[in-house]
Amino acid sequence: MNNIVFCLHKKAGLAACLFLCAVLTTSVKAQEWKFDATTQRAYDLVLNLQTEEAHALIPTPETPQEHYIVALAEALELMITEDVEKFSDYEDRFEKRQERKSKLSSPEDLFLQAEIGLQWSFIYLKYGHEFDAALNLRQAYQTTQEIKKRFPTFNAIKKTSGLLDIIIGSVPEKYDWVLGLLNMEGSTELGLKELSSIQDTDHALAFESSLLYALTQGFVLEQTSLALTEIKKDIAANPTNKLALFLGASLAIKNSQSEEALRFINKLSEQSQGLPLYYADYLRGEIYLHKGEYLNATSAYRAFIGNYKGVNYMKDANYKIGLCYWLNGNSSDAKVIFKQAKTIGKESAEADKYAARSMAENELPHIKLTKARYSTDGGYYDEAKKVLASITTQELPTKRDQVEFAYRKARVAHKTNDLSTAKEFYLQTIKINGEEPWYFAPNASLQLGYIALAEKNTTQARDYFKRALSYKKHEYKNSIDSKAKSALAQLNESK
Repeated sequence: MNNIVFCLHKKAGLAACLFLCAVLTTSVKAQEWKFDATTQRAYDLVLNLQTEEAHALIPTPETPQEHYIVALAEALELMITEDVEKFSDYEDRFEKRQERKSKLSSPEDLFLQAEIGLQWSFIYLKYGHEFDAALNLRQAYQTTQEIKKRFPTFNAIKKTSGLLDIIIGSVPEKYDWVLGLLNMEGSTELGLKELSSIQDTDHALAFESSLLYALTQGFVLEQTSLALTEIKKDIAANPTNKLALFLGASLAIKNSQSEEALRFINKLSEQSQGLPLYYADYLRGEIYLHKGEYLNATSAYRAFIGNYKGVNYMKDANYKIGLCYWLNGNSSDAKVIFKQAKTIGKESAEADKYAARSMAENELPHIKLTKARYSTDGGYYDEAKKVLASITTQELPTKRDQVEFAYRKARVAHKTNDLSTAKEFYLQTIKINGEEPWYFAPNASLQLGYIALAEKNTTQARDYFKRALSYKKHEYKNSIDSKAKSALAQLNESK
């Protein structure tokens, strides 16, 4: 049960959690979801993380709409701040809202139940209550199905069911039997269609559905360029919305456009109202690491560490500070920080897991290969090529170094659309890697699958995606397996 919940939630990472809890809205009249003036204003405030102002507008919630707005504000506070002191109080309020279902059965009341169940499935997962997360996810799914059966013209539920379809449809195949036991099934293709059916209309949930569509394309289906194009439209329509800017920065980084991400982060920092997004400092650190501006990166990571109350990404942020010292030639301080970072935070987020594995190894990371990696990640391809071209055979003494060299060559070629070279080095990566428990070969297989898919070679694409799933243990197994499963599901649906 815990494994299935982990897979259902983790593919989005923190950016997804923030957004998924923020995009759930409410209000219905005549079988549709609408806002009156007060709830619209409160909703807009919450979506912009101005939760205190929203609470002031709705001090004593009564209607489903009012209950949802307050619940949404509470969920955002818990997800963003990881404030354990508020958890029990807000959990009590959540349980009281759940009791409404036994007394009322209108579509708006059921919609509220589905949405708060989905919210709290993510909250429970973040706070380490995996079994409760599973129960609430299943409750959200069942309530969603009930609404679709009893109120087929209630279009708002398409946002909820679309999201659930995509998440469930992306679960690795080995967990399908668990979904069967839970009587849950999903389809990424159907989920995208349902989101689009609201996104392109004047529906009250159109903006949220559009953000969800971008998030799903970028973090689940790996269509990061398309996702970034979509989120830019949302930012153009809502230039000061904090969640849109945050998601835009996250997607830009994922799409290797760190300069674009930095513009979004700087714009986000100008919005002083509402809950502070300290995770933006972590993203700023990532950007400066990509740029090779190690002092600026260190400063940004320290700002994140100093202000954030949670534990996720703490190990990675501390590790990255040590890495900045290491890449900047200060090996003595780097080693001290690496030692300290081993005891900090926990290993739930994949970035933290990777940091822990890296620090557990006897050898410190290869400086040139690491610089090439982060230059490529940030979209600084000329710098990455220059570093890779300077590496001699003598500078690659270990098998891991040799595998990573081929992999880095493949990645920069792929990012610059030199697909023949990319395929050559991805295949070389797989060959040299063998059965070693590194992520290079699994991700090389995944990327070869994406290339084959773009070239309309579905048979080869399917083979590569299955190969990516076949690797048993490596640093990014959950995310790579999820992406491969999503791609295979789309191939099966398109037959």
